[in-house]
Amino acid sequence: MSTILKVENLHAGYGKFKVLHDLSFEVEEGEVLGIIGPNGAGKTTLMNALCGLLIPSEGEILFEESNITKLQPDKRCRLGIGRTYQIPKPFEGLTVFENVLAAAAYGTGRTESHAIDDTIAVLKQTGLFEKGDIVSSELTLLDRKRLEIARALATKPTLLLLDEVAAGLTDAEVHDVMDLVADLKQAGYTIIWIEHVIKTMVEATDKLLCLAVGTKLVYGDPKTVIESKEVEEVYLGVDEE
Repeated sequence: MSTILKVENLHAGYGKFKVLHDLSFEVEEGEVLGIIGPNGAGKTTLMNALCGLLIPSEGEILFEESNITKLQPDKRCRLGIGRTYQIPKPFEGLTVFENVLAAAAYGTGRTESHAIDDTIAVLKQTGLFEKGDIVSSELTLLDRKRLEIARALATKPTLLLLDEVAAGLTDAEVHDVMDLVADLKQAGYTIIWIEHVIKTMVEATDKLLCLAVGTKLVYGDPKTVIESKEVEEVYLGVDEE
């Protein structure tokens, strides 16, 4: 496998408030990288830096060997980086089909007529095809999460950023999301996935990165990371004896 994303010595924050400190890691093509950490660890800040909503103060982000550190979000989207949000943000007055069509057209720079086939394919891929005519505001939370993923997929990404897509779901619904992510991995997508559901992160990822106060605490095999003393102490709240 080749490296699709490389983050080197990244520093980022909001004004004088610094969140990420000298963060470095790599993601291999076709890999699912899970990111965990306590509240305030810098997980969402990292997502914002990767998708272009936040420009780092130092360091570099290389995507498919191109430096995208200062590139705007729309440019990154059309290069192949798609992103979901923890709280789904569909166009409430549009149907499921219209939401995905808008992403398929404007996320790739095509006309709507040229994006219809991809829209239909994505709806089938995410289990939303039969609900295409439903107004998005009427969807259940699970289907709103599916729609969030569908809109990101419609932009034709090679790297998919998932921000807590299992948050707020029942155990059965979490398994549905895990199955969908497994299908996406099988389809060849590279995925970076933030989640607080530890079971999900252990079972559905290839590697785990645990952040603490904006730095890399532990990185590697999911089971090894979860069972490490550092994660127990900092993330799970277990004190060292």
